[in-house]
Amino acid sequence: MNRQDELQELLKELDAPVEALEGTLQRAKRRRAGRQRVMAGFAGLAAVFVLFVGLVNFSAPVAYACSKIPIIKELAEAVTFSRSLSDAVENEYVQPMNLQKEDGGVTATVEYLIVDQKQVNVFFRLDSDYYESLATDPEVRTADGKRPQSCAYSISEFGVENGELRCLTIDFVEDDVPEALRIVMDIRDTGDLYRQESESAAPQKVSDSLFDAQEEVVEYVAYFEFVLEFDPTFTATGKVFDINQTLELDGQQITFTKMEVYPTHLRVNIAESQENTAWLKSLFFYIETDWGMQFDTISNGISATGAEDSKSMVSFRADSSYFYEAKDLRIVVTGAEFLNKDMEKVYVNLKTGETGTLPENVRFVSATKESEGWIVSFEADYRKENHRHQLFLGDFYDESGERYEINCWSTIFGEENENGEITTFVEEFPLNGYSGDEVWLSPNYSHVWTAQEPIEIVVK
Repeated sequence: MNRQDELQELLKELDAPVEALEGTLQRAKRRRAGRQRVMAGFAGLAAVFVLFVGLVNFSAPVAYACSKIPIIKELAEAVTFSRSLSDAVENEYVQPMNLQKEDGGVTATVEYLIVDQKQVNVFFRLDSDYYESLATDPEVRTADGKRPQSCAYSISEFGVENGELRCLTIDFVEDDVPEALRIVMDIRDTGDLYRQESESAAPQKVSDSLFDAQEEVVEYVAYFEFVLEFDPTFTATGKVFDINQTLELDGQQITFTKMEVYPTHLRVNIAESQENTAWLKSLFFYIETDWGMQFDTISNGISATGAEDSKSMVSFRADSSYFYEAKDLRIVVTGAEFLNKDMEKVYVNLKTGETGTLPENVRFVSATKESEGWIVSFEADYRKENHRHQLFLGDFYDESGERYEINCWSTIFGEENENGEITTFVEEFPLNGYSGDEVWLSPNYSHVWTAQEPIEIVVK
């Protein structure tokens, strides 16, 4: 009997148990809120997870065959947004979890993890018979409740409906992933906000919504804490390659120090010369194998991290080559984004529109004074490699140097060319509570550099 025949026999044997367990899960979800508890049982369901995680990862045909079972199909579909995570699933690299809690009419279930030495991807779902649409404000802590150092995280749940899988990515910048983490989730009812907007008699001005977003006091409808313990087989996995090659990019000395290859992502680490006149903000590159397979940079979620003593990004993320045998790997650099050190602050006269030197291809549009402060708009060229990129950071200053914060931005598409391609976009943000006519903004970059020819760095 071949592997496909074995699989079909296994599917037949598991058909009835899976249906029964699905009913058990739905009954658990319908139980009234107010009694928080971890649903650590469901041993049968956990066994099905363990068995099928191994099977679904042997090959793509096996994954497709398993897709007729709803629970396996959902696992495969949940990682389609990331090539690295899809590769991890296809290579038996999933840790099943089965944790469930209820609070305030909401059920939260942690389904499974994709974790390695530097990153944790938590796949979970929220469900409710009461709330139409839910959103998560997560916080990551150590198992004993402390805040971990050198840790960044992002959540992928925009447009995800109740009951569907969501993903929380936790990226450890310097430290390794610990043996366990505590995940705290505050849950918001976003459906109520949508209803208020649709029922409003008069349309709200964009400026009003920006000020409201900055001042919004969030009311949470549910609260969850999950302690996740990681299998050391996964958290000890990674490959590090020394590079130590220095390149001159747009007149700046950039040393490529290491490449770190993990199942969930790849990191290219750099160091910069203190003599450089600009900070490196973005690096445009891809990874190539000796037979020509390419791995692109990560465009969503955590794409780069910086250092405390530098305004440069010092570690850049790309899709991982971990599960591919390659005799040689190459970093191919095609361009970079820099911030000149003499452009860390840019002057803008909000009343007259006069400005200092703005970032490349960025134009002042308007500044409107409202009772709550100013609404400022800038137009920029739409870039293929970085789309609607962020123009300014979240801090600005008055004439005396006092610091203020921007907590929200709005971007809209601008002009189109004769082929219907978008050529510009407008970034708008509030200077909430600011009454002065002059302001100093913090640009995210000053200019973009493009290599005349791609620059190759051989890693191994």
